[in-house]
Amino acid sequence: MKKLFSLLIISTTTLSLSSCTINWFGGTMDVPWYYVVIPILLIAVLGYFILMSKTYICPDCGTEFKAKPYHLFVTIHMGRKRIAKCPNCGRKGFCNIKR
Repeated sequence: MKKLFSLLIISTTTLSLSSCTINWFGGTMDVPWYYVVIPILLIAVLGYFILMSKTYICPDCGTEFKAKPYHLFVTIHMGRKRIAKCPNCGRKGFCNIKR
């Protein structure tokens, strides 16, 4: 955790010296990089924690399980269903999200 925190501090101070050019409706603006990066990171981290808190139910065997973190952002989903592999029966397909 200390390594991550120190890496964050070093990268923040290094990148704070740079800026981004944004084209907005034909006009260009120079804004600090963190005006662009921080909202994107907040949305990604918040989405990760929300998705990791979900429990999935296999429609075949009824097993409740948590999906693997890397599957959450790359798998297909429709409504309250997401493609996942059941650890109990091995079925791969749409699994319901427990409410």
